[in-house]
Amino acid sequence: MTDLGTPGNPLRVAIVGSGPAGFYAAEHLLKRGEDGVRVDMFDRLPTPFGLVRAGVAPDHPKIKSVIRVYEKTAAREGFRFFGNVEIGRDLEVSELAERYHAIVFAYGTETDRRLGIPGEELPGSHAATEFVNWYNAHPDFADREFNLDTERAIVIGNGNVATDVARMLALPRPELDCTDTADHAIEALASSRIREIVILGRRG
Repeated sequence: MTDLGTPGNPLRVAIVGSGPAGFYAAEHLLKRGEDGVRVDMFDRLPTPFGLVRAGVAPDHPKIKSVIRVYEKTAAREGFRFFGNVEIGRDLEVSELAERYHAIVFAYGTETDRRLGIPGEELPGSHAATEFVNWYNAHPDFADREFNLDTERAIVIGNGNVATDVARMLALPRPELDCTDTADHAIEALASSRIREIVILGRRG
């Protein structure tokens, strides 16, 4: 019998999740295994790249350009991508185990960390995840509505995501138009009445 990990008997690996972790795992496997590895990548969304596509601010094209590296991996012989496939709904883990020698789980959490403060559940209070995915055209958030008919917005937190959110709220229409911000978000942000953005942070 041909040794495992050779062209005649390739190592078959399933990767669940198509964000940076999934693509780096695929690249490592395909480089090290050369012709003796086959990688199939699964994602519940129709398009790959995870947080690079949905989590990076659309006015940061240099950061998003890392997608080109992942596209090179996707073009390698022995790589296949299957979108719109949810593990646990369309395929069971047990089915993957029957078809592959190894399974790499490379998906991240999609839940928000709540602050646990009074008023957090009031109308107009939103997690950054919702807003970021909305302006980045994530299909799960395309129908979300945000009330921008107010003069002041408050962003709690002063990290990278918080500053992205504040900047997106402040960008004028001409600057939004030259980004890959979702069309529905551009229209909403361009008609926003917000004139003051307050950032609240525990540290200066």
